[in-house]
Amino acid sequence: MKRLQLAVCGLCLIGAMLACNLDVNVPSNPKPPIPSLVPSNGDADAFEQGFANAVGVASTSGQFNIAITQQQFSSWLALRAPSYAQQYGYDWPLKEVQAGLNDGKITLYGIVTQQGAPDTPAQIVFTPLIDANGELDVSIDSGQLGIVGVPQSLLNKLKDTLKNMLAGQLGQIKGKYKLTSLGIANGTLNVVGQIVG
Repeated sequence: MKRLQLAVCGLCLIGAMLACNLDVNVPSNPKPPIPSLVPSNGDADAFEQGFANAVGVASTSGQFNIAITQQQFSSWLALRAPSYAQQYGYDWPLKEVQAGLNDGKITLYGIVTQQGAPDTPAQIVFTPLIDANGELDVSIDSGQLGIVGVPQSLLNKLKDTLKNMLAGQLGQIKGKYKLTSLGIANGTLNVVGQIVG
């Protein structure tokens, strides 16, 4: 009975705060980083071609430099990530996907679709980095599903997909490579590296 009274008091307090227009910080749903995005096959092709060109350059010069825009990356994610995920045996849980590339971070946005649950906007912020072996790694900074946090299992799945997808593109390079620089700013991802064996 005491718990019920506390719950009713709590609800009354919240109602009174809202009625009095008190400033209550309730988180809002994530917003897409590129509101006007229209995914295109041309941009998705340009994403793949950027890596393919780097492979060609690396085979002759021993070095590579890749620059990918958020429009290209977002188009690839929206149009080709679902089939890429299926190649690795799992479903891509997002639609209307896009990636913002700013301030050293990748902001992955999409609508989570799960059978029996309403479609919910989600956002995960990643920091790509170079590990001690000169290979790509990814750390998770934050995740939001609707107005709550993202379950760790979904964060891990998306982190692994993002890391595998970028590493898979780099894996086209013949021989062992080492990343020397990785930067994200103003809507562009730049990756620089060299062949080491």
